Amino acid sequence: MHGQWGVGDTAFHQGAHDPLFDTHGDMMFEGGAKSVFAPLCGKSLDLIWMYDRGHTVVGVEIAEQAVQELFSENKLDVQVQQVEGVGPLYKSTDGRLQVYVGDLFDLTKDRLGEFDRVWDSKSIVAINVVDQERYRDLLLSFLKKDGQYYLITIDYDPVVWPGPPHNITDQRVRQLYGEYCNIEVIQESNLTGISNPDNKASGGHAPPAEPNSVGAALRTSSYLYERYYKMAFK
Repeated sequence: MHGQWGVGDTAFHQGAHDPLFDTHGDMMFEGGAKSVFAPLCGKSLDLIWMYDRGHTVVGVEIAEQAVQELFSENKLDVQVQQVEGVGPLYKSTDGRLQVYVGDLFDLTKDRLGEFDRVWDSKSIVAINVVDQERYRDLLLSFLKKDGQYYLITIDYDPVVWPGPPHNITDQRVRQLYGEYCNIEVIQESNLTGISNPDNKASGGHAPPAEPNSVGAALRTSSYLYERYYKMAFK
């Protein structure tokens, strides 16, 4: 995915914030400003939505171009510093928006602290299957005991596409997180047959994908679901 930014192949980037914020934002951020961790964030407008509403947002992204564009395209003044063992850290001048450029697994609780919310917008589907338990452990280490973890997955017939993005079934979510968290599905969308399920801004009817692309493959899946989960420690 790092290389895709360099060649402009960024179909996975959404041109608007996630619509869940419009329907569930009051519930998600009840009680005032929160601290939020957003893994593998790209230049997602979800970060801007949260930042504009007073929340403190920390993200991590491997592609520096995406981080640069996040700040420049949203006309945010930025400060950049080098973080030993990680890489560049891009920060808004007020410090409420911070994005590390580097490997997610180079971050630690000791460095970042704990957060009120984790916003995992299909980050998990980009993680190698063999690393999913390690990923879970790391993100749960960032979550405060009374915090909330919001997870978005896609579930499709893995025969049509080997990943990434990887198929994450409801069973797999519960296998990964069920020992530690109470799990609630707060929204499920049937996207079977939609041209480009990641392009919500166009209503899912973007131009046809190339035959060898994930979009083309998922169109052939006999099922395709997007699920939103709310999780909290037991």
